[in-house]
This record gives sequence, structure tokens and C-alpha cells, in this order.
Amino acid sequence: MDRFIASHQAEWDALGDLARRTGRTGRSLGPGEVDEMVRLYQLVSLHLSQARSEYRDPDLVRRLSAVVASGHAAIHGARVPRLAVVRRFFAWTFPAAAWACRRQVLAAAAVFFGTAIVVGLLFWWAPERVDLVMPQSVQEAYVEKDFVEYYSENPSAVFFSDVTTNNILVGVLAYGLGALAVVPGILILFENGAYLGLVAGLFAQRGQFFNTFLVYVLPHGLLELTAIAVAGGAGMRVGWALFAPGDRSRTQALAAEGQRSVVVVVGVSIAFVAAGLVEGFVTGSPAVPAGAKLAVGAAAWLGFVLWAFVRGRTAAAAGWTGSLDELRPTYRPLDPLVSLPPAPGPQGFAADPLVVAADAARQGEGAA
Repeated sequence: MDRFIASHQAEWDALGDLARRTGRTGRSLGPGEVDEMVRLYQLVSLHLSQARSEYRDPDLVRRLSAVVASGHAAIHGARVPRLAVVRRFFAWTFPAAAWACRRQVLAAAAVFFGTAIVVGLLFWWAPERVDLVMPQSVQEAYVEKDFVEYYSENPSAVFFSDVTTNNILVGVLAYGLGALAVVPGILILFENGAYLGLVAGLFAQRGQFFNTFLVYVLPHGLLELTAIAVAGGAGMRVGWALFAPGDRSRTQALAAEGQRSVVVVVGVSIAFVAAGLVEGFVTGSPAVPAGAKLAVGAAAWLGFVLWAFVRGRTAAAAGWTGSLDELRPTYRPLDPLVSLPPAPGPQGFAADPLVVAADAARQGEGAA
């Protein structure tokens, strides 16, 4: 299979490049390039058939299916309304991209929330440690006044704009540092988790963890902090491609994971906008009861988790990979595993031709 990939990789890349340049109208290709694209499309279709029948490797089949699908869309594709691209993003592409990053997201969440829990418990069990990082006067002002006033000192629209912009910047930072060989992303998640744990421990030791800290953090924090972990996980997946590119070159692995991670960043930006709306108009509102605030936050978080991971599993099973290419208007997805033939069973030994001939001779004599 490695020899097969090495022999035909250039043809697969050429078809993918021509299909991308085609766009919606094909005006960017000359007549000779159009003929070459048709020839490569027929050739790579044969390679896909060969990969399914001989090698039966799901990753190879998926890669060739994507190339053949892009060639098919470029040659035969019809115009698709732009609204369909938006629906495709929400229904298939982002969920598939998030599902593909699920292991890295789990690792990012473990670093982020695990650090917050450990640091929070340390400061709760040993209150004197808080004095090492925050003066006593600052602690009292923060707990008694500053923390709550932060959510209500500005008009809701202004506060929503500020926190949404800040959250998107934090998410992009977590993604970008994670893409730099993983370790910087882990460090930024550790730093933010440690600060969250410090604040939680400070409120816990003063007996205001449940009635103040959780009431003002969970409504928007459930979604906001989860989105940060997803952004960090997407970046870590890009960074991990440097160390484990699989059967691709590092350049190809980075390009593929980069296209998928861009989709994730756009999706979590939408989540940050939703979290900002909750933080700006619900968290700090005195007219909303604490129970209602928590219910709104839980509903927003659950909706995001269902969209990103439950729907993501369904999208991945249908053959979507979450690549940015899947948002092209002419893209036609192919289920890479739907037409795999059943695996052949074990073959027995061939019959001895001399024995077969002797049996036939005896049957002829008996008939005579």
C-alpha cells in the first residue's frame, strides 16, 4: 500500500489542485487543463476502486473518496445556493471537524479543568497560600465588591461586545499556541485553569462558592470555557501533526488539519458570541433569578455539546471530515465506506488435477 501511495500521490494532488482552482465556473482553467482534469478524474476513480478492493484501508479510501468527490463536483457539479453552504456548515462540516478533534479536546479539557480543580482545592484547603499571590486587601475587595460589580457596571450591550471580543481572542490564542508544537497550548490552558482555580478557591474559603461564584460563572462559563477547550484541542491537533503525520508528509498533514481547524475556530467563535449574550444580558441582570441563570447556561452548554459531538459523530459516520473544502458550493460528499465489498473468505487448496482426471475417467466408465 505504501508503494501504491508513493506511485500515485502526485496524480491525486494534481486532481485536487485542479478541482480547487475550478471553483464555481471553471473559468480559471485552460482547455488543456480541463482535459487533464477529466483524465485524472477517471484515473483516480480507478485508484479508488483498487484501494477498496485490494487494500481496504479506511483512511486511504477516505482520502481518495475526497479527491474523487472534488473532481466530480468540479466536472459535473451544479450551482448550489449560498444558503445551502451555511446549512452545510451547521449540519455537517463543523460537527464533523469537532468530532475529529475529540481526543485533543478531551486532553485540552483535562489540562484546563483539571488544573482549575487542583489549584482551587489547594487554595481552599490552605487559605494562607492565597496571600502569596494576592494581597489580603485585594482579596476582600474582589470578593465583596469587584467580582459582582464587574458583571453590572457597564451597559449590557457594551459588556456583551467587550467580553465576546475578549473571549474570541482567548480562543484564538489557545488555538494558535496549541498549533505551535502542542506544548505552548498546554501552557496557556494551564495558566488560565490556574487563575480560574485561584478565584474558585478564594470564594470557597470565604463560604461564597455556591451562592456567588457559581451563580455568576456557570451561566456563561459552561459554554465559554468549553469553547476555549475545543479551540485549544483544535490547535493541539494541528501541532500534533508535526509529530505524527501518519502516511502523509508533514506539509500535507498540516494543510489538512489546518483546513479542519479553521472550521472549528469559526464554530467556537459562534459559541463565544452565544456565551457573550448570556454573560451580557443574563449573568449580571438582577431581574433574572439565580435558578433561571443556571438553567439558561446549562441549556446553552448542552446545545453546543449536542451540536459539536453528538451531531459530529453522525456527520463523521456519513463520510464528512470537517475540511474547509467541504464548504465549496459544488462539493458532493461521498460515503467512503458505503460500497466496500465484503472481505473475501479463506481460499482452500486447489484440487490435484491428476485426481480430478482419474475421478472423471471412473465416472465415464461407470456410465458406459
